[in-house]
Amino acid sequence: MTARMTFSRVLKEIRQSKGYSQEHLAFEAGLSMRSISLLEGNKQQPTITTMENLSKALGITMVEFIQAVEAGVH
Repeated sequence: MTARMTFSRVLKEIRQSKGYSQEHLAFEAGLSMRSISLLEGNKQQPTITTMENLSKALGITMVEFIQAVEAGVH
């Protein structure tokens, strides 16, 4: 599994574990719902700024987010 595919899966899993809808996460992260859908669908790659905004909205650090993605790659 590639890091890109894992990012999509990890984003969706963390979002769902928090009980957030895509709409809620988009609002909290300052993104469009379409962007969340594209990210979770592995159709768009996140920028560093997007990852930072998502991390804050999900209540985790960027390091924790990246570690979760890396753990899924191996």
